[in-house]
Amino acid sequence: LKFQQVPLYELVRQVVEETRGLGTPIQVLSQEPDHDVNAEAADIYLHRVLQNLAGNAVRYAVSRIRISAGVEKGMAYICVEDDGPGIPEKDREKIFEPFARLDDSRTRASGGYGLGLSIVSRIAFWFSGNIMVDQSPDLGGARFIMRWPAKRPKA
Repeated sequence: LKFQQVPLYELVRQVVEETRGLGTPIQVLSQEPDHDVNAEAADIYLHRVLQNLAGNAVRYAVSRIRISAGVEKGMAYICVEDDGPGIPEKDREKIFEPFARLDDSRTRASGGYGLGLSIVSRIAFWFSGNIMVDQSPDLGGARFIMRWPAKRPKA
């Protein structure tokens, strides 16, 4: 992986614009960090994670999603929240497994292959980080947060 300094506000702005460009009726909100907030990451993979999470949020949201990022206590994070039905607590670990589906009625044509979140989980691992899901305190639906060290240890 090629790690470099990634301006998190640019990443959030880009994925917000891409998500709005999908033409769905879902309102895409953003909380961009300050322009000087950077994190070491492999930018193409970090973009993939945020894009995947935003796409899932749009799919399940009722009317809005929020995309944010930042650095707290040496840990970088990206976060996507929605106002949809959320994910039952008993299923929250399972959704990161390959081919996992919470709704058996979904097909590959309408819902993908069930690989997106397992790929996100693998990228978090590559970044020496983690991905978790809980309930959004503001929007009420799912909240996905990926965290990783903002600076890589010197080899």
